[in-house]
Amino acid sequence: MKKFLSFAALAAMCVSTFTACSDDDTPTPTPTPVTVTNGLFVINAGNSSAQIDGSLTFISKDGNVVQNAFSTANGRSLGNTPNDAIVHGSKLYIAVTGENTIEVIDRNTLKSTQISTTKLMGDDKGKQPRRLLAGGKYVFVSTFDGYVAQIDTTDYSLSNIYKAGSYPEGMAGSGSTLYVANSDYGSGVNPSISAIDLNTGNSTELKNELVMNPTSLAAVGDNLYILDYGRYDENYNQQDAGVRLMHGGNVTKVVAATMMAVDAQRGLIYTVNAPYTYPATPVTYNVYNISTGENKTFISGDDIESPAAIAVDPANGDVYITSYKMDYDTGFADYFTNGYVNQYTADGTFVRQFTTGVGPTALVFNYYTTYE
Repeated sequence: MKKFLSFAALAAMCVSTFTACSDDDTPTPTPTPVTVTNGLFVINAGNSSAQIDGSLTFISKDGNVVQNAFSTANGRSLGNTPNDAIVHGSKLYIAVTGENTIEVIDRNTLKSTQISTTKLMGDDKGKQPRRLLAGGKYVFVSTFDGYVAQIDTTDYSLSNIYKAGSYPEGMAGSGSTLYVANSDYGSGVNPSISAIDLNTGNSTELKNELVMNPTSLAAVGDNLYILDYGRYDENYNQQDAGVRLMHGGNVTKVVAATMMAVDAQRGLIYTVNAPYTYPATPVTYNVYNISTGENKTFISGDDIESPAAIAVDPANGDVYITSYKMDYDTGFADYFTNGYVNQYTADGTFVRQFTTGVGPTALVFNYYTTYE
């Protein structure tokens, strides 16, 4: 049975209790896994329409910021619209949607090996890689062609291809089941959650009226949390976006949100609710307690202009929120200049702010696990 480890799940991982006996039968203490974070990678999507390539910002543990870290290390651009990233083993993986590539980056040197998803999967299956998930010796990547590739991390060969639904985005794993959020590109015609049995390859499409435009997934125990972008009215105002809970085939609303970050170890879901509307809807920043169902304000957000992404440090629970800067002449976000990321403690105390590249739309922590 394959096991999946997301960032939050890795932080929550525990080892089986065991004892080893010496001659005097003195128990040997069980080592305790400890997650350590050694910096933060910020994936900057750039701006495709303005021909601004994506970039990688690295923020070290002591607060030093390195802009254009990928291009500096590799002598080439990260390319058009890097969209998602994960850390797995000694590598950082980045899905570059506009280039049909996965960059496999050494976490120490930042030197990269590039995988073409169209060459790996075929032109009919590998276009526009979107999201990534790691499990065991494999990395999974969803593509807008409607497929998920299972890539062997030892030699970057294709291990398997699974059929998903319409315009798949985020994924989550539980046991031998791979869940895939099929966004249907927001059309609302055929959105679903694919449940793929990795042992057989069989896929079941899970549909529900509350699943309108699913984009991100997180598995916590027997629960699957779905970030759904909702629907758009005739004036393109975003409505009904939120976190849903799927359990036992039933889907229920949890909280209104357009972004989420799940801290499985501490049983918390941090959310940003910033729907696209005109006039603008006030943005809210909340934290939801999975055990109690309490949903309360996390921060006021007065120091965030136009939120773009949120993530939780698996080591200490600090929360990072990226933002575009505002163009106060137009009243809209400035998609052409560098953004920033704010760091907060788990109780919402502001720590510091860092400059990023253009379009800071994904965050991944440079973490590892040690034992005490």
